Amino acid sequence: MTNREMKFLGGRMKQLREKNGIKSLESMRELLTASGKEEYRVDNKSTLSRSESGSAGEKTIVKWAKAYCAVFGYSEKQTEQFLRGDKIAVPDTSALLKNPQLIDELGEEYNIVVIPDVVIRELSGIKNSSSGKLEKNAREIIKGIGYGDRVIEMNYNGDKSIVNDEQIIAVAKTAAEKYGCEVQIITDDADYSAFLKGDEAVTALRLREYMITKQKLVNMKGLVELDNYYADDYSDLAAPDKYEINAFLPDGNTLIISAIRNQSHSFEQRKAKIKWLIDNGADVDKRDCYHRYFPPLTHAIQMNEYEIFIFLLKECHADPNVGSRNPYDAGKLRQREKNEGNMPLMVAAWDGRIEFVKALCNDKRTSINQQDANGFTALIKACANGYRKCRDILLEAGADKKSLTLMIRLMKIGITSTLNWDV
Repeated sequence: MTNREMKFLGGRMKQLREKNGIKSLESMRELLTASGKEEYRVDNKSTLSRSESGSAGEKTIVKWAKAYCAVFGYSEKQTEQFLRGDKIAVPDTSALLKNPQLIDELGEEYNIVVIPDVVIRELSGIKNSSSGKLEKNAREIIKGIGYGDRVIEMNYNGDKSIVNDEQIIAVAKTAAEKYGCEVQIITDDADYSAFLKGDEAVTALRLREYMITKQKLVNMKGLVELDNYYADDYSDLAAPDKYEINAFLPDGNTLIISAIRNQSHSFEQRKAKIKWLIDNGADVDKRDCYHRYFPPLTHAIQMNEYEIFIFLLKECHADPNVGSRNPYDAGKLRQREKNEGNMPLMVAAWDGRIEFVKALCNDKRTSINQQDANGFTALIKACANGYRKCRDILLEAGADKKSLTLMIRLMKIGITSTLNWDV
C-alpha cells in the first residue's frame, strides 16, 4: 500500500467515525474498548490519530480500519469495499441513467472519478434524440457534472469503430496506468466480463453491488423483488429487517418513494404497501439519493398524487419541513447548485400545485417562511412563476412579503424577469 493509499484509507476512517456521530478520537477509543474484543482495546488515542492521518504503518491502519467497520456494523462485503484504498471509479452510461446522482456519490468514496468522453457523447445523444425520463436524466447528469481534481473527463484516442464498452475499458486502463492504482467500472447492465477476463488493474462492479456496499444490506435481489410486489394485503408477507426496509434501491429511491411514483398500481394497493412498510420500520421522511434528494412528500407533489400526499401528511405524519439534502453529504454546508433545503411547500409553490400548497399551509407544523440554500421562500417561488392563487394562499397563511425584496434584486441584475405579484 502506497503512502497515498494509506492517507486515503485513514481519511475514510475519519469520515466513517464522524458520519456515525463519534466526534472525538477519545470517544472512538472508548467505543472500541467497550466492544469487549481484546484486539480492539486502545490504550492511547494517538494510535487512532496516526491511523486516521495515514502516518501509521500499513498493518496498523488496516487493523483499525477493520475495527471501525466492525463496531459500526459493516458486513464483510461492506468492509471489503471500505478497504479498497485509492481506487478510481469509471461510471458507464447505463449506471448514470439509472442513478443520475451517482457521480456525487462516487466522489465521496473514490479518490478519482473518471468520466470517459464516450459516456458524455452517449448522454448528449440521448438528451438530443430522446424524450421523457431518459432525456430528463441525461440532461440532469450533463448539467450536474462538476469537473476538478476528483472528477475528470478522459478522452479515448484509439479506434473509434470499436463498441462503446471497449472504449470505456480502454479509458479505464489508461487511468490505471496514469495513476498507478486499480480502477472499477460501475455499470448497470453491460457485461464487461469477456473484455476484462484476467485483467487485474480494471474490474467491473454492478450498480446493484455498489449500492449494497453503501448500506447495511444483505439481500438486494430480495429488496428489488419486494419493490415490484403489490397486493391488497401484506399481513402474511415477511418484512425485511430494519436496515433493508430503509435501504436505497439500485435507482436511488427508497421502497416508500418507489411506491409513490409507481402509478401503474392502484392508490389502495400503494397505500397498503406504504402503511405496511411504515408499520415495519420504514422512515416516512427518508430522502432519495437519486435525483434531487427529495423526501416522499415532495415526490408525491411531483407526481401530482394528492391522495397519496394527504395520506402521508395526515395519516403517516410525514414532516412537511424536510428539505432536499444529500443523505451522504449531511456534514457539509448546503449546496446552492443542488438547491438544497428545497421543502415540499417550495416545490408545490414553484409548480403551482394549489391544493398541495393549501394543505401544507393548513398544517400547523409547516414553516411558511423557510428559505432554501439560495435564500428563496415558497412565496418567492410562487411569484417567480406567476402563480397568483398559490401566492394568495401563502400570504393568507402568513408568508413574509419582505422576502420578495430578494426577487426584486434578482430582477435588477437580470437573473429573472417573471415576477408576478400585486402586494
